[in-house]
Amino acid sequence: MVKPGWIGFAVLLYAAQSMAGEVAMSDAWSRATAPGQDSAAVGLHITSQKDARIIAVSSPAAASAEIHSMTHENGMMKMRQLESLPLPSKQEVVLGAGGDHLMLLGLKKPLVAGDTVPLTLTLQFADKSTEQVTLKATVQPLTHEHHHHHD
Repeated sequence: MVKPGWIGFAVLLYAAQSMAGEVAMSDAWSRATAPGQDSAAVGLHITSQKDARIIAVSSPAAASAEIHSMTHENGMMKMRQLESLPLPSKQEVVLGAGGDHLMLLGLKKPLVAGDTVPLTLTLQFADKSTEQVTLKATVQPLTHEHHHHHD
């Protein structure tokens, strides 16, 4: 027989797990590094169930990690660091080559195809609460193209 206290505990445990499921991430990737390269971009698909923003990123694989944007200005690609990246409610945000992405700086060792890179993203929601989400990015071969073609 289940004691009444255990049912309440089970309900609380389930509620905590569903709250942690506010953000879905998939297809996290990076590209293998060339000899001497000490930085790498990371792409992924991320969807938040409520308005949020990425306010920080870290990885034990690098000295630091940043949120970056790529823009075309006067025929040149320009990359700049962002303080945060908006995640509109229920909209998939695609990070990757040629647009907004995460940047690993000061890699502690080369990224090799088939390895994974652990990442921690810090998200802040509209109510100012924060949540840390961990994931692993799969390292793709250096020559791998990871963007979508639109005809």
